[in-house]
Amino acid sequence: MKVAIFLADSNGGYPVPASRGGAVSTLVEHLVKENNHKQLFDMDIISIYDKKAEKISHQYPNINFIWIKPPKIISFLDKLCFDFIRTFFKKKKAVSYKTLFSLLYSVVASSRIIKKNHYDKVVIENNIPMAWVIKLSHYKGEYYYHFHNIPRINARCREVFQNCTAILCVSKYVAKQICMTENPIGPIQQSKAKVVYNCIDTDLFRPLNDERRKQKIRDKYGISKEDKVVCFVGRLSEEKGIDKVLQAVKQAEDKKIKILIVGSYMHNIDVKDEYQVKLHRLAESIKDQVIFTGYIAQDEIPKIYQISDVAILPSMWDEPAGLTMVEAMACKAPVITTVSGGIPEYMKEYAIVLKRDKHLVENICKEMKQIFEIKDSEKLEKSVEYVKHHFSTETYLEKFYDALQ
Repeated sequence: MKVAIFLADSNGGYPVPASRGGAVSTLVEHLVKENNHKQLFDMDIISIYDKKAEKISHQYPNINFIWIKPPKIISFLDKLCFDFIRTFFKKKKAVSYKTLFSLLYSVVASSRIIKKNHYDKVVIENNIPMAWVIKLSHYKGEYYYHFHNIPRINARCREVFQNCTAILCVSKYVAKQICMTENPIGPIQQSKAKVVYNCIDTDLFRPLNDERRKQKIRDKYGISKEDKVVCFVGRLSEEKGIDKVLQAVKQAEDKKIKILIVGSYMHNIDVKDEYQVKLHRLAESIKDQVIFTGYIAQDEIPKIYQISDVAILPSMWDEPAGLTMVEAMACKAPVITTVSGGIPEYMKEYAIVLKRDKHLVENICKEMKQIFEIKDSEKLEKSVEYVKHHFSTETYLEKFYDALQ
């Protein structure tokens, strides 16, 4: 079975292999890695070109990579557009326009690739305007959309979504949303909405039982053995709720609590928006307890979870899934999060899941203190096994394969 997976987006154009991060790109690389070994598919990956990604791709000789290389004028227009939005439309989410012209270029290039090649099945990853790939190519074969988010527009391609062979959803929450009449692409037939839960690399995200190595990592950040470590990992944006974590730590009034804030406005991009300025102001009153690490590469993230006494990840929007929470659990870190979108589906009873109400900060503080006092080792061990069983890369390819049948 020859399968093509198409990727492009307007908020950074993350390639596969995931040389520059990106949740969707990382998940697709998990498919690539497993399929390179098991060869369930004859797989083509159509991705934006990146020199480092192209080099990494040689590790996967059984996968065919087709690179889309936007000309320099397109990159110039991307930068112009991004800077314009950031400067004159401060209330807009500028990151959504980071590689807008590269996305448009990719749509046209991808439609030509479909015309030139024969595919048994086509998978389009997440981005709504990529529906124009099907429309422009007049593709009549089986095609699937893989939604990692709730669709907010239909890019005038509603019929493309209605005619999908199936739509793969990262949670039951996403599946329910696209089956509603109110959704821009809906209502999708329930029989077409298939749930394929995300995965993580459990060889990378795993517990560290060596206390000496743990302290060495702590030393790097100026954290003593007696300190209580709270971590937040994610993009520094309002919907991720880092301000709630800072408020909870401040409310705790415990100088031994140190908070590691891992992330940036975008993956590996050193820019600030108004919300980040607000965060730094909020942190000022407890500045001796707060460590902003900035962007950290994916393979270094497990170390953060491994030295943390608790990971607090209070999503303030209806997040389709909750991979950072799963990563933390895999590293044997207790997790505090929120009832948001598909997160409860991933957490089950293995994390503390709080309501997003007026008592959220107070409840985070309360649960955090309780975790510091009582460590439930048995529950933490069970959470590690739960992640291995349900969210490993080893089972992800098979679930993806089954969804395309």
